[in-house]
Amino acid sequence: MKALVLAGGQGSRLRPLTPTLPKPLAPVANRPVLSWVLDHLDRAGVEETGVVVPVADMTLYRRIIGTSTAAGTPVRWLPEAAAAGTGGCLRQQAAFFDGGPVLVVPADIVSSVDLARLIGHHHAVGAAVTVAAVVRDGAQWAGDVLVPDPARPGTATAYRFKPGSTGRLLGSTGAWMVGPDVLDRIPGQGFTDFSSQTLPALPAAGLPLGLFDAGEVYLRDIGTPAKLLTGNQEAVVGASPLEVASTPGDGARIDPSAHVGEQVLIGEGAQIAADACLTGPAVIGPHARIGAGAHVDGALVLPGARVDAGCRVTEEIVGDPGRARDMLLRLAAER
Repeated sequence: MKALVLAGGQGSRLRPLTPTLPKPLAPVANRPVLSWVLDHLDRAGVEETGVVVPVADMTLYRRIIGTSTAAGTPVRWLPEAAAAGTGGCLRQQAAFFDGGPVLVVPADIVSSVDLARLIGHHHAVGAAVTVAAVVRDGAQWAGDVLVPDPARPGTATAYRFKPGSTGRLLGSTGAWMVGPDVLDRIPGQGFTDFSSQTLPALPAAGLPLGLFDAGEVYLRDIGTPAKLLTGNQEAVVGASPLEVASTPGDGARIDPSAHVGEQVLIGEGAQIAADACLTGPAVIGPHARIGAGAHVDGALVLPGARVDAGCRVTEEIVGDPGRARDMLLRLAAER
């Protein structure tokens, strides 16, 4: 089974971290979120993963992530010369499909969706595309919605792009199984969005739409600074599926007079000076420095960032994205 990770786009909602630090490389629990996504694919039994990235960033991604996952699964870096939308991106990667279905996931969502079951469901119902969905409250959900087919369990009669409905809904998680036949339905040129243009048109074209009810799952889009901070806090308190270390990273130095509360993750090589006070849930990035008497409460301190002596930071992201990017490159080189 192959998987395709969509890591293109500008990440404009995550500014000012982007574009200096591309969104899929933004740290969650001291690892790029893309690394967690690749781990998730490994657990589903994926045998090869392609990651679509802007051509200008390919070298950066390759140096930080490498050419294989932590479990040894090959990673192919696939260039996107110009923004073509999610549909256009899939069309451009038709050769990667190689005539078979591909599991497609976003690079910026931490998820506990059972991807192995999604793959099995897709094959069982014989769909052209299968979408993993979860129950949502329409009063709060602003995303895409699937309409179940009562005559054929496990399939949908319609895919509706951000309909603004009310009541109990089945909302898309952003994880898809995409068959190769669907690629012919995507225009050969220009920008095409898979969710708003391709998926809604499939039932009318006679292509069956699979619906995989993922059940109760964790989903965290880290697409804005506030959501990135929340994703880090949830990881530290154990509210997400990520396996986070409970002890400071290698080479971390913590002054005996510093106070480090529970639910504080300290990265490798970090330095915590005298009388500093760290209160969780917080993440201190690799080689970050917390000055004497500084207070860090519920914050995300980026890799290589500094909190000056006596400063107080609360519920915010601290650090320069360029320095964080350079620190990720350094750490990758050291490994």
